[in-house]
Amino acid sequence: MRRIHLVSLVLILILGLAIFAALKLDLLSLFRAAPEKPVKEEPAPEPEPEPEPDIRTATLTAVGDMFPHRPQIDGAHQGGGNYDFSTSFKYLKPHFQASDLTTLDLETNQAGADRGYSGFPAFNAPLQLSKDLKEAGVDLYICATNHIVDRSLSGLQATLKNVRKLGFITTGAYLSREERDTPVIVDLNGIKVAFISYTYGIEGSIPAGHEYAVNIAPGFEDISPVLSDIKSARKAGADLVAVYPHWGQMYLFEPTEKMRNDAKKFAAAGADMILCGHAHVLQPLDWIYTAEEDGSKRPTLVVYSMGNFFTNQQYLPPDIPTDMVEYGILLGLELSKDMNTGEAWVSDVDYKIHWCHRGWRHRILILSEVFEKGAAEYNLSAAQFDRLKAKYRENEKILERYGFSDNPPARIKENR
Repeated sequence: MRRIHLVSLVLILILGLAIFAALKLDLLSLFRAAPEKPVKEEPAPEPEPEPEPDIRTATLTAVGDMFPHRPQIDGAHQGGGNYDFSTSFKYLKPHFQASDLTTLDLETNQAGADRGYSGFPAFNAPLQLSKDLKEAGVDLYICATNHIVDRSLSGLQATLKNVRKLGFITTGAYLSREERDTPVIVDLNGIKVAFISYTYGIEGSIPAGHEYAVNIAPGFEDISPVLSDIKSARKAGADLVAVYPHWGQMYLFEPTEKMRNDAKKFAAAGADMILCGHAHVLQPLDWIYTAEEDGSKRPTLVVYSMGNFFTNQQYLPPDIPTDMVEYGILLGLELSKDMNTGEAWVSDVDYKIHWCHRGWRHRILILSEVFEKGAAEYNLSAAQFDRLKAKYRENEKILERYGFSDNPPARIKENR
């Protein structure tokens, strides 16, 4: 009996060991810490997508000095009180109208028939001149010129009122102190461009208390008012600033050292374009580079003289010592702005040399078009045609004296 019990005990023991082995029971695991569950890593957030580029562009066209003499006024006279200047602008009209904005330097009054019409030395042309220019596509008059008060302060005031009624924007001459202190900023397809105009002096005088009427920097000896206006335009929200100095010595084909130094100061203050008048002949184009805080260099376009636009000037020594007064340029600019960053720049520059055909109702001709279509199309003799080719080369050499077209800023190189 005792033996049976012993055998039973052994069997139970063997069965228990078998169960234990089958379950692989680890008694020590009861005293071990439970293993940590692995941490599931969250995927990194997707980076914000770069905004789609939104580059806006606009075009700006500029021409030089306009001061019609008596032969132009008489040539436009249709009888009675009627005048027609439109013929003179026939070949420029497509270029003006294709541009978002066109400017020219106003060196004549538009003060009305009651003051009488005349050329040099006290310019006042029929208002039909501005009507025809507006219809041709001119938008903005640069008014700080030495002849702008040829018919006194009241003549200037009448001029401003008359041309504004026609839809012209004006800068450099004003009807009030408030106007003078408000920057002239034009929105061109979302690009805000400021226009600043100053003259070295005037032929007439401005009564005390009306000094605001014309932006004058006598001899440009003190340019601080110009610099202040550039900075004010920036503060007022201008993306780009165009400065129009009426300065320098007439009939010189190169700027003075002072003009070049002053242009650098205008650029450093924030000017993007410096488009000059008064020399009555063409002078070089150039780029000025201003070092920025981030180490980049900001380019500023300079045209030291755009030459004449609409005038009867010709070689008349000793007063006018050169026949180059018959020429000017049609300056074409493309402006760009990144609407995401707010950065704006001059993205392309082109110029076309023009000539005033005094023997054909003072039609202003684009010389590249003349050479392409031939002399007969433009009422020219073979001798005139050959002379124009020679003068074109002469003017081009002047414009490129500083290597303008060979050394454009990087952004302009990318566009070409």
